[in-house]
Amino acid sequence: MVKVLNMFREFSMKRIKGYNKLPNWQKDLFDATYKRHLSSIPIEERTNFAEYRIKGIVGERSVIKVYFDNGDCYFYLPGNQWVKVSVDKFQAIRSGSF
Repeated sequence: MVKVLNMFREFSMKRIKGYNKLPNWQKDLFDATYKRHLSSIPIEERTNFAEYRIKGIVGERSVIKVYFDNGDCYFYLPGNQWVKVSVDKFQAIRSGSF
């Protein structure tokens, strides 16, 4: 069953930049956290965070950065937790100008 789920995941997430570069443990973290994140959003707003709205995913250590086409950025953390991050602030911190 796990193999079938992994095959479906690889197929459904193939178009999302960065997903296939994640190791399996980060894919599992993304899948579980994304499911909980999506279920926490009011139904009328969920389309803004659907899979086809994900612009890219970057895995770094125990954090997965998820970028949506509406400009939102979330850090997915262990324990099915997520934090919304301002992309402007994140870029400033990264460049050292914050």
